[in-house]
Amino acid sequence: MNTNSQTGFFHVERSGQAHATPVMALHCSGANGSQWAHLAPLFNGDTAFIAPTLAGPEAAAAGWTMQSYTLTEEARPLVDHLRRARRPVHLVGHSYGGALVLHIARHYPQHVASLCLYEPTSFSLLARSDPNDLRLYHELETFAASLAEEVRTGHAAYVAEAFTDFWGGLGAWLALRPDRQQELIAWAPKAALDFGALLYEQQGPHLPPSLPVTLISGAQTRAHAQRVVALLAEEMPQAILVELAGAGHLGPFTFRKKVSGIIRDHVEQLSGRASRMT
Repeated sequence: MNTNSQTGFFHVERSGQAHATPVMALHCSGANGSQWAHLAPLFNGDTAFIAPTLAGPEAAAAGWTMQSYTLTEEARPLVDHLRRARRPVHLVGHSYGGALVLHIARHYPQHVASLCLYEPTSFSLLARSDPNDLRLYHELETFAASLAEEVRTGHAAYVAEAFTDFWGGLGAWLALRPDRQQELIAWAPKAALDFGALLYEQQGPHLPPSLPVTLISGAQTRAHAQRVVALLAEEMPQAILVELAGAGHLGPFTFRKKVSGIIRDHVEQLSGRASRMT
């Protein structure tokens, strides 16, 4: 099964494309490439910016399940794009998109210039012997299984509401515009697939120790995401850690200006360093 033929791309390209700084930004579960539409105009100089829309409910319609869908499948068209790029790409990701970025960087480091991640949900890291990590892991697994069952029995609206409140806090669903609620209800069949891809990922190689990484988290985030960030910080001692006071897991939406500025600074500082070295 291949569900990625429908993957769409949001582009912002500027002059001098042959020498442009390439940036790819991946959105969180339930969103689309337009999550990052505000980010591209913040860059100075020549930037080739791409924000793909990842696979959606068509993945469930094609027969994938929580147990079978993988980040490898999700990453397939993205890797094809990276292979066609003229130079290594700066990868940006939030939540599911951040975990997908890490998956790509582990398996295709030659195509990656740097990482800038907001709470990547690499939940398979929790599946280890530490009792507290295992408790968090099983909570997520149980929640994901319940979402899959509700989708199977035709309760997509309940899934969309439960998923939104899980990440945004109680009342987050009610705060959404009606059109956004309908978008999430249509997307709901993909929710359990995303969780399965995150929970059951087979960890790949360690990231190159020289790879520049900025790891952003919210001080008010869920324990599951907070623990994953801590584990990634242990794995990546070279990472610059940024914690945003008052922010939760949805910081790229609720603290959009602040998060976007951190991402811009990450890319531009590294691009400036690269140009000085050439």
